[in-house]
Amino acid sequence: MSTDAQRRRRLIWIGLGLAVAIAAIAVVLAVSGGDSKPKTTTKPVVPASPSNPAGVAGASDVAGEFKGIPQHGNVLGDPNAPTTFMVFADMQCPFCAEFENGALPSLVERYVRAGKMKVVFQPVAILGDDSVTGARWVSAAANQNKLFDYAGLFYRNQSEENSGYVTESFLRGLAKAVPGLEVKKLAKDAASDSAAGPLLQRAEQAARTARVESTPTFMIGGKDDTLRRLDVTSLKPDAFLPGLDDLTGG
Repeated sequence: MSTDAQRRRRLIWIGLGLAVAIAAIAVVLAVSGGDSKPKTTTKPVVPASPSNPAGVAGASDVAGEFKGIPQHGNVLGDPNAPTTFMVFADMQCPFCAEFENGALPSLVERYVRAGKMKVVFQPVAILGDDSVTGARWVSAAANQNKLFDYAGLFYRNQSEENSGYVTESFLRGLAKAVPGLEVKKLAKDAASDSAAGPLLQRAEQAARTARVESTPTFMIGGKDDTLRRLDVTSLKPDAFLPGLDDLTGG
């Protein structure tokens, strides 16, 4: 996208590690955009409740955003939808959070609920060890068809990158706020090469093919089209409409 120069701040593709038999990601260094990095705010304090025992911010909003929309692994919406919208994202990336929290809800409502588009989420790890951990847990949530709910809560509760906030307590707390998500299975799958690895392998390969160098990166295409890069001038909802309206018919 045209804001890459701003968004690439000191990004470096690292070998995903991931404790799975995955080839190391190619190293790519990008230069910081200086003061353009969005400010990561302190996670809001939310009172605990029976439905939200960990006091996770945004739990009701996320539940409403995806309620009634089918999820299949890392795909949101009708798998036969005529348009594909692919998102490459790092769980620690503040720009990914900006997109997730600001633009995605509108796009889901406008296109996904209407059956015009499906969203494919590709978890990649760029920013460090906490990104690797986040990618594993999000991939594990895909095994229960809850990836988008879990990722949505992660982004709404995101804190300063590589500050050590991505602890098991934090990750389990998010899981407890997702209705129907089995926390014990999630934690077990996140630690399992065979459970978390396949989606991460596919995401890595897709990122290589698309030559992803920063996050978030967006790809779009019709049902029988090769996906192409969607460049936008901002991460606000309106910036995505021309390209997506052209494919979906509005």
